[in-house]
Amino acid sequence: MTAHRSAEQTLKAFFDTLPWPVLIVDERGLITFVNQASQASVDKAHAVPGRLLGDAFPHYFAALQGEVPWLTPQEAVAEHTLDGADVVERVVLRPLMRGSCLFIMRLPDADRGLGDAQLARLASIGFMVAGVCHEVANPLTAINSTVQLLRSNSQCPPALLEKGLSNIATNVQRVLNISRKLNDFSRAGDDARAALNLRATVTDAVSLVLHDALMRDVSVDCQLDATTLVRGDSSQLQQVFCNVLTNAAQAMQGRGNLFIADTRPDAACVEVAIRDTGPGIHESALPRLFEPFFTTKPPGQGTGLGLAISNEIVISHGGSMRAANDAQGGACFYVRLPAMKL
Repeated sequence: MTAHRSAEQTLKAFFDTLPWPVLIVDERGLITFVNQASQASVDKAHAVPGRLLGDAFPHYFAALQGEVPWLTPQEAVAEHTLDGADVVERVVLRPLMRGSCLFIMRLPDADRGLGDAQLARLASIGFMVAGVCHEVANPLTAINSTVQLLRSNSQCPPALLEKGLSNIATNVQRVLNISRKLNDFSRAGDDARAALNLRATVTDAVSLVLHDALMRDVSVDCQLDATTLVRGDSSQLQQVFCNVLTNAAQAMQGRGNLFIADTRPDAACVEVAIRDTGPGIHESALPRLFEPFFTTKPPGQGTGLGLAISNEIVISHGGSMRAANDAQGGACFYVRLPAMKL
């Protein structure tokens, strides 16, 4: 069984344990899987694989922005009639398996007793599971192949043994890195949230990354309003800003300028922009930056989980993240958060 097929089967088994409907669609918008909750709570004539989402569930299709293939995670509200009753539902869409597959999770608003932050985090678990299954399979396959090679050679030369052990150590470290990142993600709850001064939170993150040798020739210009308050977990938000700042320093290869500023798109939110003077981001990579395990870094230099986890933390805080190439050059990351009233 291939790693991809194993990950797909694990993902479907996971979705079958969830209490709300889940649909998986391919890049054409064709339904390829419906979980048990879908079969129990929606029109059974529609909840079948092999139909186009737009034909089977036009209300969900219409609620989602854009057309197939969708490239970015999104959430929407769909209103329709089910068994003669008016229903309002939340539709959550996340890319799967490096963007080649999509799933849609419907989260009824009327019950469960869960807050928006909890719902957002639960929705994110599914696509994280798919990525983990796929990504961990690669180093484990390499380890297994190396072990079989060494076992088959009864007179293993020292050089081959050393090369094999080095390969095993490298791939074990890859698994450990993934595990550590996922552990960070699992702790991103909302128990420790309180009113935070946004400028102080960002300044603390800057202070942390300035200790890195990579920042030695990087200047930071931070222009943030001193009175803006947000509600959040300071360590989680610091993790988000530290990750963006570190990525920017790496993109500039440790030499350049960082500019941090905030704007108020409206009275209810604040947006922090972090711009670097690096080479920018290739246009083809922009839609995938927040996918789990997608990375533009050379092999072995990144897990591809940093921005995915940062994005989920921001979503769980009721905000959003985006990235773009700045007109003045370099890349710019935007972190938008709900602002508290003074």
